[in-house]
Amino acid sequence: MQKVITFLEKRNNQFVLIFLITLFITIQKFFLGTTTNGITAYNNYIIFKQSFFHFFDSKDLYILYPSEHYDLFKYSPTFAIFMGVLAYLPDFIALFLWNFLNVFVLYYALKKMPYTQKHSFLYVAVFILIEVFTTTQNSQSNALLTGMIILGYLALQNKKAGLAALLIIGTAFIKLFGIVALALFLFYPNKIKSALYVAFWTLVLGFIPLIFIPFGEFIMQYESWLLLLRNDHSSELKFSIMGFLHSWFQVPIDWKTNALIIGVIIFCIPLLRFKSYHIERFRILFVSNILMWVVLFNHMAESATFIIAVAGVGIWYFTKVEKSITEKGLLILCIFFTLLSPTDIYPVFIRNTYFIPYAVKVIPCIFIWIKINHELLTISSKKPVIV
Repeated sequence: MQKVITFLEKRNNQFVLIFLITLFITIQKFFLGTTTNGITAYNNYIIFKQSFFHFFDSKDLYILYPSEHYDLFKYSPTFAIFMGVLAYLPDFIALFLWNFLNVFVLYYALKKMPYTQKHSFLYVAVFILIEVFTTTQNSQSNALLTGMIILGYLALQNKKAGLAALLIIGTAFIKLFGIVALALFLFYPNKIKSALYVAFWTLVLGFIPLIFIPFGEFIMQYESWLLLLRNDHSSELKFSIMGFLHSWFQVPIDWKTNALIIGVIIFCIPLLRFKSYHIERFRILFVSNILMWVVLFNHMAESATFIIAVAGVGIWYFTKVEKSITEKGLLILCIFFTLLSPTDIYPVFIRNTYFIPYAVKVIPCIFIWIKINHELLTISSKKPVIV
């Protein structure tokens, strides 16, 4: 075991493993072939790729193109432009590079976190591995978004507010809920300067499309995007707190707005502890809180989204020196009922009859999120180090 750990601790070996894991997943998805209607097994990447061509063909980005892919493009016009870096490459190469970007950014961000025990990063990497596979197999952007939020926090820690603003605002142009991470700026001085950086990068990223299209078309694309987001109120609840409340306690589906409001209030309560802002442990806990909150209160959260929440769990647990029996128990619950619940370790009938209908995947994360909030509200404002 020690030889395995020694091997995995070497940076070059880690890079090779990331490369091979990404290559394996890309080969697996690319050569699965197409469905009966001609849709590829890597549909999400095709949506991203085609958004670039739709943008420069003056097409509405936010309507269905069933002859090309299923589902809608839901990211910003700016994101569509940046997909041009990959759009002209052969699909296999581009899919690999897209997947590798996601995995590497998350790896790099977690690698930079301030762990207090030897091998903690390796434990985090192993802990999140299943979710990394899941999101990468779906060609999703969730690992990239998670890494950018963590790197935004680390940039703030290193007094690089401009870089932090770019990273965090950048997440919002991928998935709008990334904007929640702006709360991290509250913990640091020079708030006016930080606000100016945020405003600057919002304007730069927001207006990039104007370089390529007329103003009227620019307005049309943003109106269409906002209309899509405003009308994206599916009756599905999936793996969220509302999904849990509905399936277990028959809370009405239309109560999800109330649940979100309550979630916002709970999210803001720890921010009232101004005297704790200087404590590194408090800040790290809040990073975990953000990563979990954006999943738990997203009524459309899917299994592939859980890399965000699970990374939050990993940061919460593996940056601690001492772990209580309760915390160890919560981590075990997360392993068996969040990480492993969609896998073949459980029979299909259990997954289809109990785990999916009753949103079992989200339950351990809810308990851990409550524990994190308890720590945020009870941590001593005098503690100067991570504990």
